[in-house]
Formats: sequence, C-alpha cells, structure tokens
Amino acid sequence: MRWLLPLGLFAIASIAGFWLALNAIPGVIMGKAMDRIGALGSEAGDVRHAPRLREDNQTIVRASPDILYSVCVYDVSDGPVVVEAPWPADGNYTSVSFYDARTNNFAVFSDRDGDASPVGIVLTGNADTAEVPAGFHAVSAPTSRGLILYRRVIDADTDMATAETERRGFTCARLSDE
Repeated sequence: MRWLLPLGLFAIASIAGFWLALNAIPGVIMGKAMDRIGALGSEAGDVRHAPRLREDNQTIVRASPDILYSVCVYDVSDGPVVVEAPWPADGNYTSVSFYDARTNNFAVFSDRDGDASPVGIVLTGNADTAEVPAGFHAVSAPTSRGLILYRRVIDADTDMATAETERRGFTCARLSDE
C-alpha cells in the first residue's frame, strides 16, 4: 500500500511529461522559429532567401552548404496563400516542404514528382474553400501558421547566377494579392 502513492505520482508525472513533449514543446519551438524568421524581414513578398551557407554564417546546426534555402512564414487565418516554385533547369533536386505550427511536415512537392514545369500550390486553412487555379495543387494546412521551406541542391557545376534567379522565383503571397 505504501508504494501506491509514489507509483501514482510517477504515472501522473510521466503522462504530463509525455503530453508536454508531444504537444507543448514543438509549438513553442516552432513559434520561436517563426518569430525569428519574421523578425529578419522578407526580401520578396513573404519569402526570406538565406545566403549561401558557409562555416561562418550558419544559424542551423548541420545545415548543408550544398543547398540554397528560402523560407516563408505562412498565415492562412486571413485567407489562402499561393506558393509558386520553379524547378531547376540543371536537373538538381529541388523541393518545397510545408510544416505546421507543431513542426509536423504535412506536404512536400519536388521536381522529381512530375514534369519540369513550375509547381503552384494554394495553401488553405481547414475551413477555407478557395478556388484553385488550373494547374495548381490544393493543400490544406492543419494549423493557421507554419513554415514553407524551399530547398535547391547545388554542386560544383551549378551556374550560381541561374540558381539564384530560379530560387528567387519561389514566391509565397496571399491569394487576394495575386
């Protein structure tokens, strides 16, 4: 009987810790990431194009220097967001990944999925019923805020001017702004 109280307290603490680890902590981490990216400002619309990574400018541990990164903080609470991304002419891998406010990856599009034409995506909230333009994909975001990450692989043969121009074709704008 003496061990029931400590066992019960242990079970309650374990359940609370499990709930925090799965629900509260990822939201806090992603909230800080979105705030930090938002504070950096955007260069074109809502997109932030990170400089090519070098040893002296990495803000993410173990980020790849062979990838150009761009990021967009989305907010579908005021309506759908249109995302467009060109695929590279040199055939190097490129992807657009969507993350919700709890760090869950809920959609990915890459140049390996279909033809070489640019991808267009209309990102909506769960309750939105936006008209999706012809040729665009519809994606429903599980949370009203999150991140969209564009990654483009580069190598020694990559024409950096072309790669940078293609990357700057990644846009993220409110549907009504289009």
